[in-house]
Amino acid sequence: MTDTAVPDLPRMGITPARISPYRVGAALFSLGVIVTLILIGAKFLQVEPSTPVLVESTLGQLGLWLAQQSGSASPNAHLLTMRDLLLGIITLALVFTLVGLVGAFLRNGSSWPRRALLLALLGLDSLIFIVPVLPGDETAGLVQLAIALMLAALLLAPGKVTKTLGFMVVLSAIMLGWELLKFSAQANDYKIVIGQPGYTFSAAETIEQSLNALERREINALIVDKKTIETLLAADNTPLSEAAAMPHPGLRYLTRIETEPRQLGLPIIPALPRRSVVVVRAEDTERWPSISQLVGEPLGTVQGDFALDRFLNAPRQWQLIDLSIGNDLKLPHLQVIAEALFQPARRNGDSLLLGILLDAAQITLKKAVLGFVIGVILGFVLGAVFAHSGLLERGLLPYVIASQTIPILAVAPMVVIWLKDPLWSVAVIAAYLTFFPVTINTLRGLKSPHPNALELMRSYAASRWEIFWKLRVPSALPYIFTALKVSATASVVGTIIAELPSGIPDGLGRAILNFNQYYASGPEKLWATIFVAAAMGISFFLVIAMLELVLLPKSMRAG
Repeated sequence: MTDTAVPDLPRMGITPARISPYRVGAALFSLGVIVTLILIGAKFLQVEPSTPVLVESTLGQLGLWLAQQSGSASPNAHLLTMRDLLLGIITLALVFTLVGLVGAFLRNGSSWPRRALLLALLGLDSLIFIVPVLPGDETAGLVQLAIALMLAALLLAPGKVTKTLGFMVVLSAIMLGWELLKFSAQANDYKIVIGQPGYTFSAAETIEQSLNALERREINALIVDKKTIETLLAADNTPLSEAAAMPHPGLRYLTRIETEPRQLGLPIIPALPRRSVVVVRAEDTERWPSISQLVGEPLGTVQGDFALDRFLNAPRQWQLIDLSIGNDLKLPHLQVIAEALFQPARRNGDSLLLGILLDAAQITLKKAVLGFVIGVILGFVLGAVFAHSGLLERGLLPYVIASQTIPILAVAPMVVIWLKDPLWSVAVIAAYLTFFPVTINTLRGLKSPHPNALELMRSYAASRWEIFWKLRVPSALPYIFTALKVSATASVVGTIIAELPSGIPDGLGRAILNFNQYYASGPEKLWATIFVAAAMGISFFLVIAMLELVLLPKSMRAG
């Protein structure tokens, strides 16, 4: 009997990992992701081109648009191509998850298991922008479940936690929270409430019958439309001489009653409609300062009155949390926003919204870069001057700080009028937001060298110019790059704000203004524009961060 050769795993760079609860948890969550992805993939393998989950998806709608542009009589071929692309994304996510699952039980001194799971998370995040949320379809829910399981696996998986990993985990958690908020809001009818006792009331056939019942003390108050009783009785603040001339001089409608009551700072709903009023006897005008105090009192109204259905018959509730932010008008699904990007900006148009927004972003970015350069130069010069002149620092720095307290929306129109040039006016406003952090950080950085280092340079007979460039500026670079990263995003914000009053027909600012006018009918286009603007700001920030990595030694970045 011969001995079987056993592979020397340590020499191959692969070592079985010590079994720990974290690795087991990461493996179990990864296994859950794999099962969920298999279910999603199996569903799309079985769908026909006309299935709603494919047709209504972002890729499906893009395929229909491509079929329309190509003049194809049948869009099935384009839909099947998009289905194959979707299955490819699912397959890649599945493969990377399997790699991460294997890596949870192996140790080779690197963080590749966590990196593999991170790549799988990117695929899952793309699915949340592709798979539609449809009534009775569980596919979108499976995608959200897979993302939640993957986030748990990433937190437990072995490997170093990098900035990229942290950013993607937080971003994925935000997107998952976005969709869960909408699901929770819809499931709870967009509010979380505690039931309260309702009103006791009767409805008369005519207003005169109700008013007579109030005068006979059969009811204590009457809730009706204000227009119905304005000519029949006076308000509670009407002089007695004028009230006596009314058909019902002994009745008043209340103008000072609290119509939107609160309990512990939270509202009681529904509030009394603005068009409705409370009518009481003249001696009771101060008896009920709040509408909620009428609970348990015999009330009256008129059949068919607005307040009957909207207030008295409506369930009275104490609203703990208002979830109306989760409705489709205020917060569309992420898939709906992504679908809008890959659809024409106008119905039956030839240009996708994404292409239009990218062209607008290119125009905005050019002006943002110009303003950024102007602001950086101005900020560096001011910081250098303040660092070498205590008198100028004490005299001018307070005004530099005060300049940032002026609302940019108030400054922007004036700058546009003064300069009369759209390009330079926008660049100046972007520079206005950019120069301040550069000034402050440059000043702090130029003053950061140790006094011993300054004395050493002076002992070598170095001039102030040499000390500035050979000691102060290198010491200030970490501070300056920190300011540049802040100013990069600030220049984008300033440019977009400046484009609004400048009259420039192009740019993201103009796009935001245009789509804001149609928010009630298509909020997803405005959200898509905001996403593109945010992506541009993040890209600008990453460019500055890459320059910092290239130009600064690691020791200076750490310092």
